[in-house]
Amino acid sequence: MADAAPKDDNATGPDGQQLELITGRQTAAILMLLFDDEEAARILERLEPEEAELLGEAMFSVADVDAIQIDGSLDKFLQLTRNQTMLAYKADEKVSRVFRQALGTSRAETMMNRFAPKRPSNIAEILKWVPIKDLAELVENEPPQIAAVLISFMTPEAAAEMLQLVSPELMEELVYRVATLGPVSAHALAQIHGLLENAAPAAEELAPPMEVGGVMDSATIVNNLPKKLGQAVLKGVNRRDKKIAKQIEDEMFVFADLINLSKKDIGTVARKVDSSILVPALRGASSELKAKIFESMSQRAAETIQDEMDEAPPLPMEAVVDAQRGVIAVAKLMLDNGEISMGGGGADYV
Repeated sequence: MADAAPKDDNATGPDGQQLELITGRQTAAILMLLFDDEEAARILERLEPEEAELLGEAMFSVADVDAIQIDGSLDKFLQLTRNQTMLAYKADEKVSRVFRQALGTSRAETMMNRFAPKRPSNIAEILKWVPIKDLAELVENEPPQIAAVLISFMTPEAAAEMLQLVSPELMEELVYRVATLGPVSAHALAQIHGLLENAAPAAEELAPPMEVGGVMDSATIVNNLPKKLGQAVLKGVNRRDKKIAKQIEDEMFVFADLINLSKKDIGTVARKVDSSILVPALRGASSELKAKIFESMSQRAAETIQDEMDEAPPLPMEAVVDAQRGVIAVAKLMLDNGEISMGGGGADYV
């Protein structure tokens, strides 16, 4: 909830005195204090945790404002909202109600899954407000499959922080289970929602299952763990399922991550890779990564690679991906041997 632009520097009160500037956040805080408790609570429940905290601080800071400042805040609010409409307010709920009434719940949900923007789960919203320590206690006391579903709705950073508070054995199991999750029924999600709110599950709706978790989720979580801990988790997953561990590892270090190498190290990798692999691999690279690789080469070598890329016929995406995997395989081996080092996140675990 960023502050809006301050009032005009020339703003004056009825007596011609310069008014103290009121920020957008303070304007919002004044409005909240003017609402009755129920109205203010309905607004507050729609904010993100960080926004609610900032707004609360601002509400304390404006408790002593005078009538002129209140009038100025109301004027600012009217200026900012003059061209706004309420058409988009809870539009997703309106569309959902209309379609369910017309088609029935099951058919409406199936159809809306094709065209509606992906709606965030209430579970994800609730989890933002739960302290990490409490989440760690929760997953320790729930069946691992339920805990894995919960983790899949957390941000990778929060999930990694929380997993460091549980036992190493449970951490390994949960990372593995997140990687192997799939469709979760609406009934199961309702039970998890009820668990978080300490209430009976809401009436079950005939909605299609939701895909949660996956190898990419686990890889991102492990990428957010400290290096040694991430290595230990991968070893634990490898003992359970070598195939899943390999898939997680592959997702942790992808071709785009080469941009985190130093200019010297990326040049070392490029020289180790045959041009028959490097040329197609670069066809799918970002302009920033291409530029960094070319800068690591001699001008003549860079021009030769560029000429080969320009003269090469169009390639299927599968061939480009295979070539990029070949480059990554070389980079992984060099990382393991200590020939190069990665400056950031995920590749530290490879």
